[in-house]
Amino acid sequence: MPRPVERALHRLGQDISIARRVRRLSQEDLAQRIGTSLSTVRRMEDGYPGTALHTFLRALHVLGRLEDMVRVMATENDTLGMELVREQLPQRVRTSGGSKARVNRPAAAKKSAADDADELEGF
Repeated sequence: MPRPVERALHRLGQDISIARRVRRLSQEDLAQRIGTSLSTVRRMEDGYPGTALHTFLRALHVLGRLEDMVRVMATENDTLGMELVREQLPQRVRTSGGSKARVNRPAAAKKSAADDADELEGF
């Protein structure tokens, strides 16, 4: 396992442990509320890599911190991902036929050249 992932799991486990204790919950209380065993809560708080993601998420939900996790992972907060998307945007967009689009107006709707100039003013 990469060292940064190991550190992040350990830190998340510690943060869950602190949040639990601040709320005056025992490990047994948390285990009961998230529907798992006491040993699973202990392993989660120790940052054990075999703990299922849903166990961490259920603990965060019980501790009232799930929305914080969702907010952190929101697409609009993904600066690297958004930069990669911007790099892939085309410099210009062409019509599907490759030629300029023509605007056909009925003969009755045609205006004089002066009217056309007024129509495009400020365009």
